[in-house]
Amino acid sequence: MKRFLVTLFGSFFYTGFFPFASATFASMVWLLVWLFVPGGHWMTHWAVVAGLIPVAIILSEIMERKYGEDASCIVIDEVVGMQITLLLSPVSIKAGLAGFVLFRIFDIIKPFPVGRSQKLPGGLGVVVDDVLAGLYALAVMVLLRRFTGLL
Repeated sequence: MKRFLVTLFGSFFYTGFFPFASATFASMVWLLVWLFVPGGHWMTHWAVVAGLIPVAIILSEIMERKYGEDASCIVIDEVVGMQITLLLSPVSIKAGLAGFVLFRIFDIIKPFPVGRSQKLPGGLGVVVDDVLAGLYALAVMVLLRRFTGLL
């Protein structure tokens, strides 16, 4: 039962097992829940985000033992990154799509120190790079809102 729950949540309800681009797929599924499930906005409450980070580290650590180092099926870190990206955003399609694109860009290009953080041991290395990518994306979201009024 424990292994089932770890895999269920660590792979974000098995979206991590999507045959290609599982991180992008999981991020998109999370975004759809945030946008369209009533009450989905609670997923970006600061307390939820703060509580999920250590859980994501633990789940990632356990899943790495079974599936390998930073295995593509481990996508709970993408959930955390998306949460951080949209932490200060109103629930809207425009904000959601902008956040999704920005987070994926920063997660893929890994500007300093995002890429270097992946060298941290175990689940910490899996999650911290997405936390940092999410913070970069959040900063751009705030700047876009402040200086363009687009979001």
